Amino acid sequence: MKYWKTLPSDKKAKYDKELQFDAEDIEPMITYGTNPGMGVKITEKIPSSPSIKKALTYMDLKPGTPMIGLKVDYVFLGSCTNSRIEDLRMIASIVKGKKKAKNVDVFVIPGSKQVEKQAREEGLDKIFEKAGFELRGPGCSACLGMNEDKIPPNKYCISTSNRNFEGRQGPGARTFLASPLTAAASAITGKITDVRTML
Repeated sequence: MKYWKTLPSDKKAKYDKELQFDAEDIEPMITYGTNPGMGVKITEKIPSSPSIKKALTYMDLKPGTPMIGLKVDYVFLGSCTNSRIEDLRMIASIVKGKKKAKNVDVFVIPGSKQVEKQAREEGLDKIFEKAGFELRGPGCSACLGMNEDKIPPNKYCISTSNRNFEGRQGPGARTFLASPLTAAASAITGKITDVRTML
């Protein structure tokens, strides 16, 4: 099925160029390195380049390794960027009736008190609880390793936050940035997963 969306503009507006995109051609993205720009399509392999050697050493990853199937220890569903009520609803739709992988700890951090309240009113907290996801209070949490919410050294976290610098989620923590749907699917399987296989 194809979808197009036209952005409204002035009736007499003229364009230098018009572009159309088929949503079916756009794959989920995920990072492999230590800045948000080090990303690939989820079905791709880790690239090889001298410029990313330091990042791959920190992440303990090898060029040519497929992203799908890499082990995950923690899943962080939160931060102001990807924890709106719409995001929590999408996450709940993927995990409803399922259980998280035994090897994974999952934190769900609402983007605000208002989002937390609405999520509880809609019963999303019960869905998360049954799936083994821990719904915590809103705040920065493991987005930047605040308080006790840190990812342990050398552990892998798939995170819906927007930064994956060295030590961002805790000293030695290794972060994959992904969408809420990709992160939720990976929480269920315990490894990086293409959510499209679960839809």
